[in-house]
Amino acid sequence: MARKNTSHSNGNGHSVAEDIASIEHEIGQLMHDIEARVGKLNALARRSAKDAANGASEFVSETVSDAADSMRNGASAVSDEATRLGGDAIRRIEDEVAQRPLLTLAIAAGIGFLAGMAGRRH
Repeated sequence: MARKNTSHSNGNGHSVAEDIASIEHEIGQLMHDIEARVGKLNALARRSAKDAANGASEFVSETVSDAADSMRNGASAVSDEATRLGGDAIRRIEDEVAQRPLLTLAIAAGIGFLAGMAGRRH
């Protein structure tokens, strides 16, 4: 379909062709403005995503560090408890030896005899 000549006046001193050209120009400017705003929004979204990733990385790092500190403190507490229990066990053995020296000597001799018999078989 051929385009008709639109050089008729629209009543405000401009031709219809001039009005169409003006509207097309305004649409072009609006499209350019929208593209610029979308570009800025895209850059902002990328920056926000990067900041969020950095924030998540820091959060994970702090959480792992806190967990490691808790584990160290727990291991230290377990070690302290094992040392205390070991010391208690030695004190109890010392007390038993002091109270029953002959029985302790007989038990030690029996264990030595059994160990010697077991070693001789192999």
